[in-house]
Amino acid sequence: MSIEVLHPGLLSTVQDLGRCGHAALGVGRSGALDADALRLANALLGNAATLAGLEITLQGPTLRFNERTGFALCGADFSARLDGHPVNAWSALQAQTGSVLELGRASSGCRGWLALTGGIDLPPVLGSRSTDLNAGLGPLPRALRRGDVLPLGAHASTPRAPSAR
Repeated sequence: MSIEVLHPGLLSTVQDLGRCGHAALGVGRSGALDADALRLANALLGNAATLAGLEITLQGPTLRFNERTGFALCGADFSARLDGHPVNAWSALQAQTGSVLELGRASSGCRGWLALTGGIDLPPVLGSRSTDLNAGLGPLPRALRRGDVLPLGAHASTPRAPSAR
């Protein structure tokens, strides 16, 4: 499973809960700026709290789902749209193969967190998948770019989308 970056947004990075225990080496913790929001997004999907997701700043990315995938968005309101239809944050949702998720400009707050079923499955660097832009550290040590393909981990169950009424 994977997602493809069609448009990166202003500043979107891969983050988990950070890397601890490396300060003696001069390595900062990094990780999600609002760890509770990332934990909640992961919990909505039944993911482990430690799985990596996307941290999105001010202007969100546009992403294509390469397989059926659950996702949850927490934090700022980015006026999210899935295949052109508005979707709610703070809930578990389902994208079909080929679906496109568009996140616009934040209308409240400035950062949001996108969790995906199984998490973003890049190889950990010093025990974390987090991007540290200042140090150039992480399995993807930069902000997202158009054309990036992010692999997702396996997950035992995929949440069902809420029924349309």
